[in-house]
Amino acid sequence: MLWETSTFTLTCDRSGLDHDISVGLPARFDKLDAPPVIVCLDGPWMFGTVLDATRIMSMSGEAPEAVVVGVSFTDQSMGEYLKQRARWYTPTAWVPPPETGVRGLEQDETGKVETFIAFLNDQLLPHLEARYRTGERWFVGHSFSALCGVRALLVKPEMFDRWLLASPSIWWHDRVILDMEEAYAEANDDLPAHVFLSAGTDEEDSDPVGTFRMTSNVAVLGSTLASRGYPNLKLTRMELDGDAHSSVIGNAISKGLRALLTS
Repeated sequence: MLWETSTFTLTCDRSGLDHDISVGLPARFDKLDAPPVIVCLDGPWMFGTVLDATRIMSMSGEAPEAVVVGVSFTDQSMGEYLKQRARWYTPTAWVPPPETGVRGLEQDETGKVETFIAFLNDQLLPHLEARYRTGERWFVGHSFSALCGVRALLVKPEMFDRWLLASPSIWWHDRVILDMEEAYAEANDDLPAHVFLSAGTDEEDSDPVGTFRMTSNVAVLGSTLASRGYPNLKLTRMELDGDAHSSVIGNAISKGLRALLTS
């Protein structure tokens, strides 16, 4: 097959939780020396999009010839899957508002992102490097999984070389991630990372209750990071015209892959 794909299960040593790991290899995998690996969370709806975009865009030099990896929870219902995202992608214990579609979680069930970050760093990435001889590391996340990415960026910025953060859920727990960014800035004088940060212009307008404010929150995070003067931070921020919270995914991936490769 021109583009080989496979799936395996990896169990987190700390949580005991199983994760389905989907892997798509570039067409010239056997000829590439240490190809980049693009790890995308929310695998059920992100892996295929990232994989297809990478395949076609690499042929025009707008994305790398990369090993694309989707990380998924194993739950079979959407309701349970959404709960897992709220458990493992969030930085603090807090009950998500009902507008998120998350139902039936207690406060102490959420805020487990540090465990999930450790799973990525200590288990998944070493496994991928050993099995697929991967090189540079890219991260892709959207919404809750992009919030996970922001937290990982502030905890272990060296874990990935390039970060595609599409519409991160900065609103979580009264924008606590902004407090975490401030704490990082107080303790560090550099943030060595290449970051693409985006939101759709219609994400603000499609939030009638004013709970999420995706577009303006991303603008706040972007301007704050830019103001820090970190010598080794490369930051690209985009507002994607006409996109709402779901439609923005494809556009953010396309723009983000290109920006991270060429900027």
